[in-house]
Amino acid sequence: MTRTFLARLGGILLLASAALLAQTATVGSALPAAKVSKTAKAPATKKAVVPAPTPAGGKNLQVFKGLDHEGVDEAMDFISSSLGVGCAQCHVKDEKAGWQFEKDDKADKKTARKMLLMSRAINKAHFKGETVVSCATCHNGHAEPSSLPPLAVLGAPRPGAPVPDKTKDLPSLETILDHYIAALGGKAAVDGVTTRTMKGSIDGGGGRTMALDIQQKAPHQFVQTLTTPRGALVQGFDGTAGWVSRAGKAAPMAPKQVADIRREADLAEPAHLQERYAKLTVLGRESVDGHEAFAVAGKRADGSRAILYFDATTGLLTRRLAFDITVLGRTSEETTYQDYRSVEGVMLPFKLITRTPHAAQVTTFSEIKQGVPVDDAVFKMPAAKP
Repeated sequence: MTRTFLARLGGILLLASAALLAQTATVGSALPAAKVSKTAKAPATKKAVVPAPTPAGGKNLQVFKGLDHEGVDEAMDFISSSLGVGCAQCHVKDEKAGWQFEKDDKADKKTARKMLLMSRAINKAHFKGETVVSCATCHNGHAEPSSLPPLAVLGAPRPGAPVPDKTKDLPSLETILDHYIAALGGKAAVDGVTTRTMKGSIDGGGGRTMALDIQQKAPHQFVQTLTTPRGALVQGFDGTAGWVSRAGKAAPMAPKQVADIRREADLAEPAHLQERYAKLTVLGRESVDGHEAFAVAGKRADGSRAILYFDATTGLLTRRLAFDITVLGRTSEETTYQDYRSVEGVMLPFKLITRTPHAAQVTTFSEIKQGVPVDDAVFKMPAAKP
């Protein structure tokens, strides 16, 4: 789940750091889940797409037969965040042999399979197979589901009370996008960026901080290095192929990650929103950090969706809520952009707050430069050491 400067930094950084911040997915059997954001109106849930069988995602897969490793990992993340549990809830870990994902020793794993089949049956019988009901529907981040109605919030409007019309007198899509490009510094300035280098850090909470170094080159080359207590984690994209290097060992990215980067690795993406999205629709007004913003829903040709929030006063992009489809249903990722500063005539955010159902982090840049020399060689996957 990766993206580009305004979009990719909210996703590709999280992709890199998720594993390092103790959010590793597992391989095994699973139960259903879904996480629906309450920010603006979320796009309609579609049928979960099961990837075509590529190599099997693990041993003893009874519900996910034929699902590849990436699909199983996504399902495990989904379950973990939906129930607020870790791998050990269902899986066995041996002190010497490590994780034994194929074992069925724990009752919770068997229950998980039953719950997955139950939710599938409900969706098939009542929702035409669309992923409407999942484990997140009842669990909502807790290991034990609750059947209690939520308590009232002091000062909140009473049920049925009139609410302001957020769709009245909205500006046109063209007006919002023109304001955005002008706020950034103008189309010529955005399109004119040839290289960008960034230095900063990622704070995952609990004292977990990683140094961050990013280099980009037009039209869509990218490499980032995260320095962690366990060593460097490097991700790169040379315009064609994506790769990841851990502990000095490089390997190609998973197909979905490569597709995401290829689609969005664009230094001038803010100027190309109407090209990136097959359809853009103004939804209404929302509040982002206490400021009024215009919410714009975007749908790509491949069916992926996002909601973009543009500050009504400054015109800048202040939040992006992206939706992704997994075998268990829809998940979301939210990135908030703060502390915009001018860099060689282009406004860029120096602080990003990224949240997914299973991780949250703050990325802060201490230095951003543009137009500096960047060698093409840094974007190539390192050769294997003899």
